[in-house]
Amino acid sequence: MLELLYQFIGLVIVLVGFTMLYVSAHVQEEQRKGKKIPLFWEKGSWLRKVKRKIFDKSDIKYRDGDNT
Repeated sequence: MLELLYQFIGLVIVLVGFTMLYVSAHVQEEQRKGKKIPLFWEKGSWLRKVKRKIFDKSDIKYRDGDNT
């Protein structure tokens, strides 16, 4: 039973270390590129892509005074 607890604690330590390594590498890449890059759990990342609507000019409602 104690061996199972030790393995669980070891796994938690390894996962925390991996997360710290990932975030550190991510911050360095952001600084190198000079722009914000979302982490994989944030909106807009490769895991949570934001679907963008294709611009359609016919959806725009024009009013008097618009210079178009």
